Amino acid sequence: MAAKILVTGATGSVGRILVQDLIKRGKDVRAGIHSSGKYEYIKMSGVEPVTLEFRDFATIDRALQDIESLFLITPIAREEVEYARRMVDRARMWGVEHIVRLSMLNAQESPGTQFTRWHREAEKYIENSGIAYTFIRPNAYMQNFIRYVQPSGSFIAVPLDNQKVSYIDVRDIGAVGAEVLLGGKEFYGQTLELTGPDAITMDDVANALSNEVHSHIGYISITEETARHILESVGISGWMAEGMLELYAMQREEKNAIITSTVEDLTGVKPVSFDKFARDYVSAFKAIVKHEYHTF
Repeated sequence: MAAKILVTGATGSVGRILVQDLIKRGKDVRAGIHSSGKYEYIKMSGVEPVTLEFRDFATIDRALQDIESLFLITPIAREEVEYARRMVDRARMWGVEHIVRLSMLNAQESPGTQFTRWHREAEKYIENSGIAYTFIRPNAYMQNFIRYVQPSGSFIAVPLDNQKVSYIDVRDIGAVGAEVLLGGKEFYGQTLELTGPDAITMDDVANALSNEVHSHIGYISITEETARHILESVGISGWMAEGMLELYAMQREEKNAIITSTVEDLTGVKPVSFDKFARDYVSAFKAIVKHEYHTF
């Protein structure tokens, strides 16, 4: 049977987990992938890989044919809002019934940050599209502590002071995404805020990682200027660095310390704690320590 669900960004941290969850539940999935070279990342029975380039309407149209539900993940880019609009416009043309948009916590904040404003603009466009929608707004990902590693040493250096954040594991985001896609009408018009089970400080993060790798990982609270220098020194563009610093500023105001029960309410399972995340990914963090890397 042809896939009725399209997941864009299907080889990303959330997209890949979501595709796997849907396959486990017996659903065929069309997986939108930026490059055909990444097909191997989601090569499994029930997955129909398609090249989807947000700048190319022909690839968008091929990906959306016969699709009923769209899980919309767009890349972090200056064109992010435009990419979302294009997908929504073509989804309407192809008769998509439900758009599930991966947004971010605090998208409703005003003035917010560069990234939250972009997400809210995309949300508003979807709201006015006439297509049924659900917005999923997760907090900062636990997996980011692995993804943003740079050579330096066994410490974490971020401009966060010691404020709390309720980080969430992407596996929980994928599980909620699957519930929403399968639940359909039950979730129309809803905005779901997702967090981990606890609001924790960077000292808590460093201690949890140290306990698992059996080696000390320290935390250093740095200034925004130092953080900007580090980001730009490793090739992060100026606009991206500024966006990240704005997010840290929001976290310092503890706007990311809220805790919701949404994950457990929808999945019946408590969200992954940071301690469990650290245990599950211990091999990755041991590699960081072994090679004297710095997690940013």
